[in-house]
Amino acid sequence: MSRLFESSGDDAEESAFPILPLADAEALADVLRADGESSLLEGSVFGEAIVLDEAETAAAEGDEAVEEPAIIDPLDYEIPDFEKDAREVTAYDDAKKRHLRQQISSAETAIQASFKAKRTQLTAEIRSARSFEEERRASAMHTTRVYANAYPHRVDKRGVNPPSFWESLFSFGRAGRLYREASLATEALEQLRTTMRKREEQLNALEGQMDRAIVLKEDALKKAMETDAGIAEFHERPEILALYQRIQRIHKERETFAKRLERGEVSQEEQRDRAMSEFKLSYAELPLMGVIIAKVARFGTLSYFQLRDLQKKETLLSYDPRLDPLRNSVFDVYSVANAVAAKLKRNDNGTAYRVADHFKACWRNQEQAEELYGQHRAALREERGLPTMPPRDANEAEIIERLATLASAVDGGQGRESANHAVVPSSARP
Repeated sequence: MSRLFESSGDDAEESAFPILPLADAEALADVLRADGESSLLEGSVFGEAIVLDEAETAAAEGDEAVEEPAIIDPLDYEIPDFEKDAREVTAYDDAKKRHLRQQISSAETAIQASFKAKRTQLTAEIRSARSFEEERRASAMHTTRVYANAYPHRVDKRGVNPPSFWESLFSFGRAGRLYREASLATEALEQLRTTMRKREEQLNALEGQMDRAIVLKEDALKKAMETDAGIAEFHERPEILALYQRIQRIHKERETFAKRLERGEVSQEEQRDRAMSEFKLSYAELPLMGVIIAKVARFGTLSYFQLRDLQKKETLLSYDPRLDPLRNSVFDVYSVANAVAAKLKRNDNGTAYRVADHFKACWRNQEQAEELYGQHRAALREERGLPTMPPRDANEAEIIERLATLASAVDGGQGRESANHAVVPSSARP
């Protein structure tokens, strides 16, 4: 408390200064200044009240203020191991295919066993029918012969025919009995042969039916594998669960990155480093042999020439518009002693090595090579005259300078000998 209140009890003497109400604060201030006690204002209750009011006001304003978004460090990011993730995804897909093949194999084995049992049953029935065929054939021949001996005009090539009324009457029914015996024996033989033919047809059709049943079962298993219940059952297998959890983390990371990219929260450096990891790109280093400018890779304001050599290895070189004339050339950049050389690539017979030859060397399929070369030619006219990218280090700057010298020669006169080779000594090369 200030010196205005020095009383320590009810019997204490009154202060030398009058105690004014808060409403008379300005009057008290005038009194203090008049007595030369302006210093008493510092740290007084009035000063404390003023400070408190300011603090409370600031706190209230802070509560109502909108929270500013946190600043994201462009270098604070983690690049996934795309090669490892690809192996995980491949292992998951292979496990899924193996599981499906196992199910199909088990179903195929069960179907084959079922059709084998049917085949065995049909074969047994055919064998049994053949054993009775000879007996029924002999019976039919005997009864037919007896009926034919008695009534030869009633038996012809079409079979046995019933006797007339008078023949049955004058034979006291014997003609009818002989006819019925011959007819029943013949019908029994025909029924047996019909049954045998049906069983043989069924036996011959079993192979096609089995193949069709296997195909239908395979399709049903594939469709069941794509359902929620089928895929859940597959994921619950002990040997799959851990792998599936890793795949889920990979998919979640990809989805999170896509959302961050859509919201504009991904720095251009992260985009570049992520693309380099995903597509196995590296920064250009000597030597660069049989290289073409495949395209211009852009990550925000970052621009790079994407180079490709004859082994299909791709590297990034900081973009410099002076190198644009080399877009339709195949060139080499290499180090000789203390000098860096850059030259157009040539065949053994001295002819120019064309970009089309580069594509044919990289892709053995000529149709694919021609198609990709056509796409490359169409892309040559794009992404030109972009801002110059600062080189990463002195080595890259040296490569760019050598290529710029070569490009100026190529741009200045096609086919001249000066464009074939450009060597500049390097005194600054470490």
